[in-house]
Amino acid sequence: MKNIVIASAFAAATIFASALPSQAASVTITTDNGGYGHHRMTDRPYYRHHLPPRRVSHDCFTRTERIHSHGETVIKKTRVCR
Repeated sequence: MKNIVIASAFAAATIFASALPSQAASVTITTDNGGYGHHRMTDRPYYRHHLPPRRVSHDCFTRTERIHSHGETVIKKTRVCR
């Protein structure tokens, strides 16, 4: 009699253990960076409205230098205007 009670308790526990995961609600975890980097100062309506417009020189270029130091490569970018 004792074995029948233990066997039926084990069978009921097995049924409930397999039924519970099928009843569980789905969970979705969404991560984002909160919009960091999407809203720049230039997108604001009155950014630099009190300053004169910037002048762009067409005689300028960017010089890129690669410097090797202690097994590392350092890239140095310099703006050159003539």
